[in-house]
Amino acid sequence: MDAQDVTKEELLLELKGKNTTRTIKAFSPAGIRLENNLEGEAKGIYNATYYATIDALVKPDGTIQHETRQIHTTDDGDTVLVDFTGTSIRDSPTHNRFVGENTFQTSSKKLAWLNGIKSRHEGEYNPVTGEQNLRVYGKR
Repeated sequence: MDAQDVTKEELLLELKGKNTTRTIKAFSPAGIRLENNLEGEAKGIYNATYYATIDALVKPDGTIQHETRQIHTTDDGDTVLVDFTGTSIRDSPTHNRFVGENTFQTSSKKLAWLNGIKSRHEGEYNPVTGEQNLRVYGKR
């Protein structure tokens, strides 16, 4: 592997999740504040189950700002914390697409290289079924 390959962005994880709860937090001129909790599976550089909380602001123009915190428990027993921030656009009543940045935190020696890497995410969400598909990309 040459130096150019090391800095190339790669697919790190694919996540599939489903809402377990949804809460309306507040209405305001800025928009609707929502909180969703979900559970799912991550596959890629490690395999894990996860649970998450999404705080979202649905703005009057239809865009959605989100902040998400996830706790991943890998098949090897390691814990990885992932923070996501980004923006979502509602394409239809059953399809949102979103993009943003994320950070990793772990005390795992094997996965320590994740701490501080530059990474981004993109995905789709169905607000009717509560199903989410997400891909995380990063540079080692």
